[in-house]
Amino acid sequence: METPSLVTAGAWAGSAPALTYYNYTSRNFDVEYAYTWPDGSTKSAKTCAGPGGNIFYLPVTVTKVSPHEGAC
Repeated sequence: METPSLVTAGAWAGSAPALTYYNYTSRNFDVEYAYTWPDGSTKSAKTCAGPGGNIFYLPVTVTKVSPHEGAC
């Protein structure tokens, strides 16, 4: 089964599996996510996503999307 894409048009919090992220706004957003390693340990991180699409390269669980002030 392929990991789905997360599409957002604004701020969001929850838990969604994602491999790609699409920002359909003209703003930058912070995307918080976690990756679960094969041994069960989890690594959390945050990235700034500009308008358009981004790829995580690994399947992650996105937990929060919030507006980012300024440039990425």
